[in-house]
Amino acid sequence: MRFHIMQKKVNQSPDEYRVFFETNDIFEAKDFAMRLAFDETNNVYVQDTKRQEIVRDFDSPLYRE
Repeated sequence: MRFHIMQKKVNQSPDEYRVFFETNDIFEAKDFAMRLAFDETNNVYVQDTKRQEIVRDFDSPLYRE
């Protein structure tokens, strides 16, 4: 899977992020990450495994390749 939704609880150390969900669809990744981040006890980011970077702009054409 290309996009990994990474999650940890706010009281955990930064190295405790884990893959919470995986998808190949950038819009699904955005939706899932936003729902997960709605809980204020979660820290969440989306990792693009193809580009080896954190997704910063979900609307960028880079992620539709």
